[in-house]
Amino acid sequence: MNFWNTENIQKALINCRLYNFPENWTSSGFRIWHTDLGEHDVVIVRSPGETKGAVRQNIMPFLDKIAAIMCTNHKNFEDLNLPIIEIDDVTKALFSLGKYIRKCYNGKVIAITGSAGKSTTTKMIYDIVEEYGADANLNLANTLIAICWNMTTFDINKKYWVIESSIGNGYAAFPDIAVVTNLAAVHLKEGQTVEGMAHAKSKIFATMLPGATAVLNRDMQCFEIFESAALEKKLNIVTFGKQDGVDIRIIPEDYSLATNTQIYKISQHYMPEYLLYDIAAAIAVANISGLPFSSSLDKLKNFKSLKGRGETSNITCEGKNIILVDEAFNANPLSMSATIEAFGKNYDKNKVLFLGEMTEGGDKATEYHLALISTIRSAQPSRIIFCGNEMKTLFDILQKEFECYYFDNINKLLPKFKNFINDNDNVFIKSSHATGLHKIVDNLKNCN
Repeated sequence: MNFWNTENIQKALINCRLYNFPENWTSSGFRIWHTDLGEHDVVIVRSPGETKGAVRQNIMPFLDKIAAIMCTNHKNFEDLNLPIIEIDDVTKALFSLGKYIRKCYNGKVIAITGSAGKSTTTKMIYDIVEEYGADANLNLANTLIAICWNMTTFDINKKYWVIESSIGNGYAAFPDIAVVTNLAAVHLKEGQTVEGMAHAKSKIFATMLPGATAVLNRDMQCFEIFESAALEKKLNIVTFGKQDGVDIRIIPEDYSLATNTQIYKISQHYMPEYLLYDIAAAIAVANISGLPFSSSLDKLKNFKSLKGRGETSNITCEGKNIILVDEAFNANPLSMSATIEAFGKNYDKNKVLFLGEMTEGGDKATEYHLALISTIRSAQPSRIIFCGNEMKTLFDILQKEFECYYFDNINKLLPKFKNFINDNDNVFIKSSHATGLHKIVDNLKNCN
């Protein structure tokens, strides 16, 4: 049954104006883009001169499935003969809608933040709780307003909402359980510090009630900042990591997890350490939720990574058969180092690295890039293709040891990248999204 009706909309948006609404009207949620419209969705459409919401011409093919339009000027859309919700400000309206449906939801909200592994951990937790009834913002935007509009599409009758959050924006979800996967220098502005980032991400605890639970990576930088913020809110703290004394202990050399009473083998084959951390975080959530340890772990043993976040594919392109490891969604010092190391250990030969610049490293960007050199050396690649200004220094150093190529931007690399791939190669692609190496992934997957 759809949650949104005129009564709930007017309770959420006190000053809204409704036009052309039929009796017994309902909707399944609110969307800001035409590309993900479902049946009976309300779509936010931008008026001339605005930047938030779908463009009018893009929604025209979907008029038969749209339940209503939300906009700041109803006169711009009267000719479409659809119900219209007129509001004064799109951002404020979306925040109010998200806040209202969260207030009406009585299930358990699990929010996940961190510098790396957020999306993977979110998907793992969702895989564990899905059978009990769950919604999640999988592989979707995770900013404050995105979380709000995602929540408008969730089913309030499901037992779990699993929400990935950037920075500390999970506070909009009023979580019952908040997970912090790790912390690294990512999205830093000039002059910003890792400590400042820790304080920002710890805002995920801001709306949590005493007795709720924080799940923390004991091995991450600035653990004490997160611990202090959680204790200040009187939260229970559950820890995971490699150190003795944590609630879920990782045993990397044996691909296992340990509790106080038992050791659980996850895999007989190589498993990267960063993935063990993500599994440990997900299992910690399962334990807190009273779900069986063994069956929860079984659901993760054959976990499939998301597109852009470790997805592995067998691809044939122009007669060449390759294995593609797609890590091109984004990059920071922590994820770049961990995934290069894992790729190097997972494949014996024919290893090709496409490495793009890590953007938003702040005033330590060059230092963060240079720190990758030892990891790249250990991976023993057959060839390396660097892209982006900060990668030039790495190219200058490593070209003396490996077959290396350098391009200062994706537009120069894209027409030539196939020249660097041979039959039976194992191809790894990693960069910040702004560097654009995801375009190589898209090209390979659509290669005839």
